[in-house]
Amino acid sequence: MNKILAVLLALNCVLLSCKNDTTETASEEQNKEIAFNLPEGFILEDLYQPSANEQGSWVALAQGPNDIIYACDQYGKIYYFNPPAIGQKLKLENVNALDLEIGEAHGMLWAFNSLYVAVNKRWKDDVPDEEENGSGIYRITDNNHDGRLDKVEMLLKLDGAGEHGPHSFVLSPDGKEIYFIAGNHTLVPNVVKENSRLPTNWGEDNLFKPYLDARGHANDIKAPGGWICKFNPEGTDWELISAGYRNPFDIAFNEDGELFAYDADMEWDIGMPWYRPTRICHVTSGSEYGWRTGSGKWPAYYPDALPAVHNLEQGSPTAVLSGAELDFPGTYKNGIFVMDWSFGTLYFADLKPKGSSYTAERKEFLSGTPLPLTDMIAGADGNLYFASGGRRIDSHLFRLRYTGSDSKEREAIVDTKTGELRKLRRSLEKYHSGKSKSSELIQLAWANLNHEDRYIRYAARIALEKDYSTYWVHRFFAEKDPIKIIESSIVMSKRIEKKEQQGVIKKLNSINLSKLQFEQQVALLRAYQLNFIRMGKPEFNTENTVQALKSHFPNDSDEVNRELGQLLLYLDADGITEELVALLDKHTKEGTTLSKDFLSEEITERSEQYGPLIREILDKMPPSEAIYYGVLLSHADKGWTKEAREKYFNWFYDVLNSKGGLSFKPGMENIRLAAMKNVPDDQKEYFQEMSGVYSPSTAIAELPQPIGPGNEYGGREIGQLVWGDELADYQVDYKKGKRAFQAGMCVLCHRIRGEGAGVGPDLTQAHTKFNNYEMLFATYSPNDEISDQYANTLFHLKDGKKISGRIKSENDGTVIVMPNPFNESYTVDVAKENISKREPSPLSPMPSGLLNRLNPKEIKDLFAYLQAGGDESHEVYSEKIQ
Repeated sequence: MNKILAVLLALNCVLLSCKNDTTETASEEQNKEIAFNLPEGFILEDLYQPSANEQGSWVALAQGPNDIIYACDQYGKIYYFNPPAIGQKLKLENVNALDLEIGEAHGMLWAFNSLYVAVNKRWKDDVPDEEENGSGIYRITDNNHDGRLDKVEMLLKLDGAGEHGPHSFVLSPDGKEIYFIAGNHTLVPNVVKENSRLPTNWGEDNLFKPYLDARGHANDIKAPGGWICKFNPEGTDWELISAGYRNPFDIAFNEDGELFAYDADMEWDIGMPWYRPTRICHVTSGSEYGWRTGSGKWPAYYPDALPAVHNLEQGSPTAVLSGAELDFPGTYKNGIFVMDWSFGTLYFADLKPKGSSYTAERKEFLSGTPLPLTDMIAGADGNLYFASGGRRIDSHLFRLRYTGSDSKEREAIVDTKTGELRKLRRSLEKYHSGKSKSSELIQLAWANLNHEDRYIRYAARIALEKDYSTYWVHRFFAEKDPIKIIESSIVMSKRIEKKEQQGVIKKLNSINLSKLQFEQQVALLRAYQLNFIRMGKPEFNTENTVQALKSHFPNDSDEVNRELGQLLLYLDADGITEELVALLDKHTKEGTTLSKDFLSEEITERSEQYGPLIREILDKMPPSEAIYYGVLLSHADKGWTKEAREKYFNWFYDVLNSKGGLSFKPGMENIRLAAMKNVPDDQKEYFQEMSGVYSPSTAIAELPQPIGPGNEYGGREIGQLVWGDELADYQVDYKKGKRAFQAGMCVLCHRIRGEGAGVGPDLTQAHTKFNNYEMLFATYSPNDEISDQYANTLFHLKDGKKISGRIKSENDGTVIVMPNPFNESYTVDVAKENISKREPSPLSPMPSGLLNRLNPKEIKDLFAYLQAGGDESHEVYSEKIQ
């Protein structure tokens, strides 16, 4: 894997738009040398450069008949061509576009003498559906049999578009059906939902209301997230197979006929306890993979979802391909190849049977710097054809051929046990359609609810849930096996009436947590949670439940502790708040992290855009286990002592000294603000100041008051007010903008055109240095980037307390600190002998939430005023804000 092939590649610099999924291409191009790291025995050919021939950036490929290959530009047409002979280049005159008004596909498949196309394009409200080919699944055929595709038929209209929209296809192993995958911004159509292999009574299923992404991503996207379905060639028989993904781009079957998907991470969440890396998932019938928006993602150990076959690291998953389709050595036959766009890496995951599912041994197969990989197919010649590009950047088509001497036959491996387990799982999955109601179903499913294989237990439970009946409910109340009680109670909690809640809890109370293995321990705790989530807080006495749970808390297992902590806080257990603060303190000191899946420094060097962030995070890794308890404690409204609260609000300094994804710091500030709501009014000012946030108090007396009413705005809401449709026709006003600058208290720290204070940077020229998006989030989330020139100093005192502020003066024995940016006369004398450490404060002197006092029109006027740099003659006041 160490042969280096250098190829000159023109790569357009891109500016990723923050307003939508499209990308503006930068005006200047940079020629960069791309270094390919190739496996031994393989030869790579750079066949064609569509971007250099004004054919866009290719993101989807398909192998058609007669050696034809189809390719689609992400924002343009579908092209077709025959691959060139070995050693030859593809010529422009040999690449043709379909003479049809269809394109912008993320996925294509040739099957049943047709080209199936997943169009990823927003529907236009002012154009009739029959006059455009918007987001959906289409079948293109040769209607007059002249050898050219000429008829476009929409099989399924989809509500969803963009990079989390409709994606890819794969033909079923028996060649009779087509499987399709979509990202989490694509709603499941009713015609698909009506025929589902997983129960459709899905919910967010979080015991406490989750925090939404601080920057607004996917805030309005609810369960089930990304999904996979199958359909017949005519598109008349749809069936939902699996859901609960974030944004998986592609799927592939292995030699055993089992389906796999490669799901994306949410890199903005890195450092948070709910972050999870990219992952390969085994797509079994009725499977749920637990993606929920914001902090609501389910841990992999929850029994009502399934775990990944293999976790990778950070990246942007694109294509998935079975090794069995390629004329490669036999060692690649039972695995899958997966592509990462961000870091230009093609991985091979060698699938190893484990029970009725698999695990994977993964290795890097091919990489390039820079190499934004988009799609790959097995050509009719057995070679690997793959494309690079996407987002309008430079695009190439490559061919990879194996010329080595290794055998192309796979060594036969007979594993009778795993084969039998797969057979058992599939026998249970036959009942997931819900069309077969029989005593045989209940007998088979009930017998396997306690199977040692998690996938079999899951398949058995889904079969029962799809055939919920009073018959097996009686079996539940008579059951003695603890695992069967746990698994069947999950179904009961989603189906029964409120009056039966106590009976289910009583059955769960009969189970001794300490006598269970770890997998069953967390399943029992999740079963309690689901009962309370679906049926509400019990109206009966729960003291027996509380005592049973508290006897195991704290626990040696971090995972068990998390779930016990949730339940005990929810049930108002005595002393739980202080115990959670103790765990918060413990894990902060130990720096406990939840995720261990991070890229090596070598791989991060392949991306100038994403790599530096990963390296910074690795240098200052957040204590994500402690953050779990920090988030949980934000929901605690009782049981606080003054000492516990002081420790908790001081803790935010420690966390914000870490480095996380883009949503990390604004997310932590949202959590702090939520926790502050539980502080009694007469103590709020004290704890605000303890966490570095000071009231302007008398400083605002002479300022105009906001017109209001205000609101609790998130980053997404503010962006919508500034750029969205709600105020699109509102004409901004200079005088109103200047007033909003004062009413929003910006003037207390910043100057514009000579008016205001000098505590913070002068904003007169800010619009020439930063784009609108950067200014918006600097206002909404001031802790993200703090200039050294204006940063406070954080002093760690030997008694464990902290104080942050600007240094007014210091001598040999004392530092005089000004903590309140709005009141420079208020100072604190800090004896140097009491200081254990000083460092730049991770909290900005500028408080967050200042815009919450303004109404939507005031906010729009304020941003126009900032965009104009306070200049009344600026064009923003003669044109609508863009």
